Amino acid sequence: MKKKYGYAIVNSGEKAIVYNLEGQARLVDGPQRIFLWREKIEMLKRFTASQSEYLIVKFRDGRVEHFNGPCSMFRVPTLHDTIRVRKAITLDAHEAIVVYRHNGDASERTVERHLIYGPKMVVPKSNEWLHTFCWHGVDPENKTRYIAASNKFTKLRLVPDQFYYNVDEIRTSDNGLVRVKLMIFHEIHDVNAMISATDDPIGDIISCICADVTSFTASRTYADFVESSAELNDLGNYPHLTTMCKASGIRVTKVVFRGYFAAPTIQSCHDEAIDKRTGLQLKFEKEQQSQEMQDRELSSERERIARAHQLEIDQLKQKQKLESTQEKHRLALEARKETDDLERKNADRAAQLAHAKAKMDHTIAHYEQLRSLGVDLTQYILNEAAIPEKVTKIVSGKEGRANPSPNIHFHMGSSNHNVAL
Repeated sequence: MKKKYGYAIVNSGEKAIVYNLEGQARLVDGPQRIFLWREKIEMLKRFTASQSEYLIVKFRDGRVEHFNGPCSMFRVPTLHDTIRVRKAITLDAHEAIVVYRHNGDASERTVERHLIYGPKMVVPKSNEWLHTFCWHGVDPENKTRYIAASNKFTKLRLVPDQFYYNVDEIRTSDNGLVRVKLMIFHEIHDVNAMISATDDPIGDIISCICADVTSFTASRTYADFVESSAELNDLGNYPHLTTMCKASGIRVTKVVFRGYFAAPTIQSCHDEAIDKRTGLQLKFEKEQQSQEMQDRELSSERERIARAHQLEIDQLKQKQKLESTQEKHRLALEARKETDDLERKNADRAAQLAHAKAKMDHTIAHYEQLRSLGVDLTQYILNEAAIPEKVTKIVSGKEGRANPSPNIHFHMGSSNHNVAL
């Protein structure tokens, strides 16, 4: 602000406030040229918010209002106490914020809690404020060490997450000091339950993990712990952790045992014992392999002899099969030849019979034709028959003789020969 006499210019798009001697103020919008007489002029500051911003305006009477962008406003000292430009809250698909809102008048104000999930761009209202989380955070110098209240944020990540943690200075039942290395997988599945049950779920998880690992280790000797350390991968060995998760809306899906670290003296003794045990184990395995090799050689020899015998038997069977096949083939050829000969003879006989029958049928038809013509068939047949060169007749003896003996007469041509029997 400065005192000025004479003319003053307020450019286009600007605004100014002018005070007189009595302290009264008036606003001047540009473009304008004004005359000042014993007055003070002050150019007003413009505050502008883009689409991803908003303005927080605090009035002189104590009211606070938020104006969503895009917008612009001049700060008028007689009306506004402060004007601030703030970025809108952008939420990804796996993020959420917790918003508190008070309702009612100044005497009776009730507060409500709301969850807003992404993806979304949020501009809080004047009667709303965000919940600020304050959890254990990772030590920048050691990722397995956590510092209380070092992680402050307003956006919750709702996707599964994991972190490394080492449980240090855990003693076994034989007073061995070990460090257990773990990797914990967790996720938030009920935000309201988590906010109501705990202020720092990571700290609660760490405390429960320490309690469960201490209980697991204290009930075992160092050697037993080394042998059963793989059981730390099972969630059943973390009763305090699982009980806490049920009540706080946190789900621990898996705990991975990444190994352990022991004091140098204990580790040295354990390594020496491991070396001896390993040497004995190697000696035992060597002897066992030698015995197994001998057994395999004997078994292979036995199998080789059995295969040779089986090969001889198979060769004999094959030879017998071949001979049997050849004999069957020879018999089949002979049977086929006999069958062909028999069929040929039957065919010839059938042809002869058919020819004879045809000839006889022709003769009978000829005789029938002759008979129909009135020809004496008996005489015709005798005439057609060939005259024999010799005729032999057998005639009985004369009657009346005592003890007659038969006579046989041979008529050969014109001479007769009688033979008495």
